[in-house]
Amino acid sequence: MAEAITMPELGQTVSEGTIVEWLVKPGDAVELGQPIFVVETDKANVDVESVAEGVLLQIVVPGGETAETGTVLAWVGAPGESV
Repeated sequence: MAEAITMPELGQTVSEGTIVEWLVKPGDAVELGQPIFVVETDKANVDVESVAEGVLLQIVVPGGETAETGTVLAWVGAPGESV
């Protein structure tokens, strides 16, 4: 079953972040704890690690876009799995 990758809480006063870049692309294998994207906040750029293992199935929020905490950014699951 595909697992959602969401915008994490990056601090008590941070409610959103901008995706600077994705470090993986759809179809790439993803390991638990592997950095998969970089997010920019008003204070710093942060590498965000995957909370799921499998294959990056889909990127929902592309680089350059801003998203609120909790927003689904991407999906990770089994190869060929649909979202």
